[in-house]
Amino acid sequence: MRESSAIGAECRLLLVRHATAQGNGRFQGQRNVPLAETGRLELPLLVKKCSMYPVRVIYSSDLRRASKTAEAIARQFGLEVKIRSALREMSFGLWEGLSWKQVRSRFPRTARLWIERFPQHAIPGAESFGSFKRRVVQEVRGIVRTNPGRCVVIVSHAGVIRVALARALGLPDRNLFRLEQRSCAVNVIDAFNDGAIVRLMNA
Repeated sequence: MRESSAIGAECRLLLVRHATAQGNGRFQGQRNVPLAETGRLELPLLVKKCSMYPVRVIYSSDLRRASKTAEAIARQFGLEVKIRSALREMSFGLWEGLSWKQVRSRFPRTARLWIERFPQHAIPGAESFGSFKRRVVQEVRGIVRTNPGRCVVIVSHAGVIRVALARALGLPDRNLFRLEQRSCAVNVIDAFNDGAIVRLMNA
């Protein structure tokens, strides 16, 4: 029996946010920070959660906090991690490495406009939200097309996962941050030819 018959979808996606990284709570963006000790301690439970699914392929962002998380899952299934730079978090430009308190202190006007006009207002030196969204959607579509009938893990970042979930749910971009994504959160989307069903969020 094809896995698609078993799971009832063309492709099942397990979207996993990486474990807690050093500097958690800051705008990490594309900074290549490692996992914190807390994050490494979170991995066994995450692996257990993923073990409930018939995972056949594992993809990851190339940033260390994601790839190291993916490697822990891959060992459980005896798989290799497929690295994809397009699964990186959005670049936050001059805000990277800063807390929200620091951002509001150093860039008060930009911070206010970013909140009021998201996603239209740009962060200095950052990737535009439109560009970020396009690369994420294109990459996820490619993964779905490449893996018909399979259960696939994608280990990535909060922004990437929010874009994928919002697209599946039909949410407008301005509501993206209403979707919480904890460290090691697991989200399940069944992708079909004509749409998607969100089965699980932030578990």
